Amino acid sequence: MKVGILSDSHDNLASLRQALDILEKEKVDLILHAGDYVAPFSVELLTRFSIPWEGVLGNNDGEILGIFQKSGGKVNAPFWEGEKNSFRIWISHFYLPAQLAWESRKYNLVVYGHTHEAVIKEENGVFLINPGEVCGLLSGRATLALCDLKEGVAKLIDI
Repeated sequence: MKVGILSDSHDNLASLRQALDILEKEKVDLILHAGDYVAPFSVELLTRFSIPWEGVLGNNDGEILGIFQKSGGKVNAPFWEGEKNSFRIWISHFYLPAQLAWESRKYNLVVYGHTHEAVIKEENGVFLINPGEVCGLLSGRATLALCDLKEGVAKLIDI
């Protein structure tokens, strides 16, 4: 199962479109977004794609009601956990709860954002991933992560 992982798009629609195009070409089975869309129109881009997705709110998401409405129930707060194709997944915008979820070893994949710093850790087949930032504002580098849970590999991709 291939998972595309995004975070911190901060209304950079051009970069978000590019990220979604990359994930479509990679034929991912699921997209995860770890928050900080900022406005509902960013969420609307995700809903236009045929790829299933799940997400959480971040600390900079402003029009929360609009984000919830545009997402059609796909944006959750303060975290999301679920099972897809027998893989257990957990997402939060913040590092500390994600670290605790990862240490619990209850999940195959734990995702967070917020820091805008890309991180890929794997221990005993359990991944902890921060995809960096789709917006490219703080680091100057727009990135996403791709994790193939079946193959047990993950990588960072420049947008």
